[in-house]
Amino acid sequence: MIWQFFPVLHPAWIALIGLALFGALWIGSRLLIQKHVPRRSIVQLAVLRVGMVVLLVLGLFQPVLSVSRTVTDSPSLLVLVDTSASMSSPAANGSRFEDVKQQLANSPAVQAAARTHSLHWFTFDRRAYPATLAALEKAAPRGEGTDVAASLKSAWNYVRLLNASRDSSATPSRALIVSDGQHRSSADVVAVAKGLGLSLDVLAPAKASDQPAPTAAEIVLVQAAQRVLIGSETAFQVTVRPHQVLDRLTLVVEEDGQEIQRRELTGLIAGQDQFAIVTHRPKEAGLKRYRFELMQGTAEGGHPTSAYAVNVHVVDDRHDVLILEDSWRWEFKYLRRVLEDDPSFSLTALLSRGENAFVQFGEPERRVKLGGFPQSRSEIDGFDTLVLGDVRPATWPRGLARHIYGAVTEGGKSLVVMAGTHLEEWVDTPELTRLLPVELTRESGTPISGQIEVRLTPEGKASSWFTLTEESRSRTRESSDRSLTSSATALPTLEHVYPVLRKRPLATVLLETAGQQNAYGPLVVIAEQSVGRGRVLFIGTDTLWRWQSHGPRTDDGVTLHSAFWQHAFRALAPTEQTSARRQLFLRPEQTQYRVGDSIRIATEISAGEETAAPTLEGTVVLPNGRRLPLALQTREQMSATPSAQFEPSQPGRYRIEVTARSEGQNVADASVVIEVTPRGNETDGSPVDFAVLERWASATGGRRIDPSLTDGWIGSDSQSSTTVARRQAFDLWHNFALILLLCVLLAADWTLRLFRGYV
Repeated sequence: MIWQFFPVLHPAWIALIGLALFGALWIGSRLLIQKHVPRRSIVQLAVLRVGMVVLLVLGLFQPVLSVSRTVTDSPSLLVLVDTSASMSSPAANGSRFEDVKQQLANSPAVQAAARTHSLHWFTFDRRAYPATLAALEKAAPRGEGTDVAASLKSAWNYVRLLNASRDSSATPSRALIVSDGQHRSSADVVAVAKGLGLSLDVLAPAKASDQPAPTAAEIVLVQAAQRVLIGSETAFQVTVRPHQVLDRLTLVVEEDGQEIQRRELTGLIAGQDQFAIVTHRPKEAGLKRYRFELMQGTAEGGHPTSAYAVNVHVVDDRHDVLILEDSWRWEFKYLRRVLEDDPSFSLTALLSRGENAFVQFGEPERRVKLGGFPQSRSEIDGFDTLVLGDVRPATWPRGLARHIYGAVTEGGKSLVVMAGTHLEEWVDTPELTRLLPVELTRESGTPISGQIEVRLTPEGKASSWFTLTEESRSRTRESSDRSLTSSATALPTLEHVYPVLRKRPLATVLLETAGQQNAYGPLVVIAEQSVGRGRVLFIGTDTLWRWQSHGPRTDDGVTLHSAFWQHAFRALAPTEQTSARRQLFLRPEQTQYRVGDSIRIATEISAGEETAAPTLEGTVVLPNGRRLPLALQTREQMSATPSAQFEPSQPGRYRIEVTARSEGQNVADASVVIEVTPRGNETDGSPVDFAVLERWASATGGRRIDPSLTDGWIGSDSQSSTTVARRQAFDLWHNFALILLLCVLLAADWTLRLFRGYV
C-alpha cells in the first residue's frame, strides 16, 4: 500500500485548522461536563467528533491510496468476419457467410484459443464493427465495399483503447481474417499488418462446386518513369502475382497497340510475386501508352489472363552537355564526335590553355552560351549533364565545386567523371569526392599501365550500355554472337586504369579489371550511383577511346565506343527537365488506379528569381474531354507533400495539367497522365481468392487455420495468459469515500444527542 497526498491548502494551514477544531472540541466537552452530562455520553460524543475532525483534515490533504494486486493478463486476438456483399455468393454450404458461420460455430480451434486468449470479435466491410460470436447469427452480408486494411486499423485501435481503459498494456499480435479475399482497396494489407505488428491468420469459405476457376496470374503493378528522352533506355518493372503454380507465362508488351516485345516467365509460385524488368528505347516522341498483358499457354495458342497499362511522355528536347577538361586527350576527341553527331545532345566544352585561358567549343543549336569559364550556380543550371575530365579543382573559381555538388544533389543533374593524372588532387575537394561512387586515395592519380583486361559485372551485363543497337545485336546473334553481354572477351583491353580504393556502399560497379585487384577485390573501372536527385558515372580510365577502333561495330558503322556513350548519356539524362529556370514537377503515387480510388498528386516547384511565391492552377482532363478545375496547395516548396487529390468516377485516361503563375505570367507548367481501370463490385461473382489469403498469411507469419482441429489455430507453444502485478489507485476524496464516512459520523452524533435529550 502506498499513500499519496495532494493538499488543497498549505500543510501548515491545514494543521492550524485541525488544531482549531480540536480546541473547539475540548471547549465543547468542558461545557458538557459543566452541564452534568453523564461521562459515558461525553466520551462517546468526543470519539465521534474526533473522528469527524480527523476525516475533515484528511480530506483537505486529498489522499490517494495505491494498492498492488495480482491479475491474469490474456493476450488479445482479433477475429474479423467479412460481411460485405460478396460474402452472399454461393459456397459449399449455402452462402459464403453462412459457410464461415458454420465453420466458426462450436469450432474446437476457436474454443481452444478462447481458453488462453481474449478474443475480440468484429464484423467488417469498409471498416470494422465490434461484435460477439453470438451476434454473428443476426448479421448479414450487406456491406457495399471491402477494405481489409482499414478494418484492421480500426479493430486494432478499438482493442488498444479498450485495454488502456482497463489498465492493460496488452496489444493484439494476431488477427484472424474470415473472408473470401476480395479486398477492394488500393491499400496494402500486408504493409498495414506489419505496421501494426499483426500476424494474419486466414479462414476462407469452402469453394462452391460451380465456382469458376480463378485467374491463373495477374499483373498487380507496373512501375515506370513518367518522362523519358527519345531513344533512351526505358525500364519497366512488372509485378506479376500468380494464383496457382505455373510452369510458364508469356508477358506481351505493346506500344500504342503495336507489339514490341515478348518475355517468358517461368517457375511461378502461387501467391508469390515475381518481378520482371522490361527495357525499351522509344523511337518517337509523344505520349506513349504501354500495355502489358499476360498470356497463358504457347505463344501461338495462348489466351490472355491479365493486362495493365501505363503512360509515358517521350520527349525530344535537346539536352545540354558541358565538358570541362584541363588537357587535350584522345577521349575528349572521340567523345566530342559522339555528342556532335547525336541530335539529342548539345555540346559545350571548355579546354584549358594554361594561365586561366580556355578554348570553348560549342554547337550552334545549344541553348546555353557561356561568356567564359562558369563562375556561379546559375551558369551551371543551364546544363543537364556535366562532364569533368582531368581537371584540377584547386584552380577553379571559388565555390564552383560546391555549386556542382548542389546542381547534382538538389538540381537533379547528371555528372560524368573521366579519371586522369590529377585525380589525386580531388581528395582535397570533398564537395566532389562525396559525389563519386568510388573512394579515392593519393595513389588514384598514378595509373596502372599495360594491356589490362576488363570484364563486365552481372550488373553491367544486365544493362544495355555495353551492347550495340538492337538491330546489330540481332544480326550478330545470327552470325557469330558478338553481343558483349554474352562474352567478356569481346571487350577490348585498356592501356591505363586509375586505381580507386573501393566502391561506395550504394554504388553499382559495371566494369572491373579481370587481373589486377587490391585488398577489396578487382579494381573498379566503371561505376555509377544516385546522389540526391542526380546520378553520377565514374570512368576510371582515359583509354576508353580504344573501343572506337578495336571493338565490334555494326554494319552501319556504329562502334562499341559510340554505342556505350549514347546509351550511357541517355540513361543518365535526367527524367525531369533540369535546365529551366523554374521547374514544376507532378508526381502521382501510382501510374494506374481504379475507379473510386483516391488519386494524390505531389507537386514540387523549384526556386526562381521571382520575389513572390507562384500560384498554382490545376486542371483535370477527363476521358470524355471535359475539363474540371483541380484545387492545389500553394507553397514554395512542396516536395513529397500531397498537393492535390480527386476521385475518378469513370475508367479511362486522365490528364492532370498544372501551371505556375507569378506576377501575371506563366513561369512553369507540367502535366501527367494517369490510367484508371474499372473496379469490380461486390456482386460481380468474383471467386474466393485463396492465393491472396495465403499471401497475407505467409507474408505476416500467420497460417490458414483448420477450425475442426483443437490446435488448428493457436498452437500449444504459442503465447498464453500471464500473471502480472498491477497497481490500482483509490482517490478517497474524489470517490466520496471520506465524505460518506464523515456523513455517517455526523448522523451518529446527531442520533445520539437526539435520543438522549441533549439536543
